[in-house]
Amino acid sequence: MFTRRFFLTACTLFALSACSSTSYSPSTSTVKPKPQPKPRAVIGLALGGGASKGFAHIGVIKVLKANNIPVHVVTGTSAGAVVGSLYASGMSPDRLELEAEILNKKDVADFSWSTRGLIKGEKLQNWISGKVKQVPMEKFPIRFGAVATEFDTGKMTVFSRGSAGQAVRASASIPNVFLPTEISGKKYVDGGLSAPVPVRAAKQLGANVVIAVDISAKPTNLNKSSGFLAYLDQSLNIMSTSALQSELSQANVVIKPQVQNLGAIGGFDQKAQAIALGEQAARKALPEIKKVLSQYQYQY
Repeated sequence: MFTRRFFLTACTLFALSACSSTSYSPSTSTVKPKPQPKPRAVIGLALGGGASKGFAHIGVIKVLKANNIPVHVVTGTSAGAVVGSLYASGMSPDRLELEAEILNKKDVADFSWSTRGLIKGEKLQNWISGKVKQVPMEKFPIRFGAVATEFDTGKMTVFSRGSAGQAVRASASIPNVFLPTEISGKKYVDGGLSAPVPVRAAKQLGANVVIAVDISAKPTNLNKSSGFLAYLDQSLNIMSTSALQSELSQANVVIKPQVQNLGAIGGFDQKAQAIALGEQAARKALPEIKKVLSQYQYQY
């Protein structure tokens, strides 16, 4: 009896052991890695030069604002520095449009008899300083940089501290039209010579997504009857082409308002048209802008 009971107990233990060993298998499921958080977007707006064609920048800013696309950094060359400084100082797009409407050439042009330039630039400097209420650039609600070219070396210089009026004056000092602007013992001329659309400058100031606005035009053939304004337009266009592609290649999105038919100087009386063309180009670029920004996290 004892032998039989022992035998049954042993068989039972053996069966349980076999069952346990065959039924267990380690889990083969893999733990999915957590998705990496998207980087935070620091959006820069690089506004190019082009004299009075620069009113198109206002139209671009209007569309970005209306579509809740934030701007954290603004850089500007020449006309872009004019519009950019006002926007970075806290002006709304509607206010920018109003300022453009009431702006007159005589508000920013002071003629000089110097052989180095026709316009001093003091009026432009004072006009900008007054509009930003003398607030230094480093205290603007949006980080701002005005791009100029050091006259003696040709190097790009980004002014992001101190007087906005003085920095914008330097940025807009078209050679042989404006007198060079002297700052801390150095002479500066138009930023278009070194950075027609200041994308690199926006990145230097911290932007990791740059929307560039290019209002330049290709040089055209002039005839013998072409006047002073036509030759000035041509000079600006040639000046822009040298470093333009290098800058634009570093932008995430390039907006190009079709303002080529507006004169760089004569277009001053076509401000509303320039603004409308800026809006049109910005709306067209919205899908591309939103696609780029989908890779980042941002909050308006």
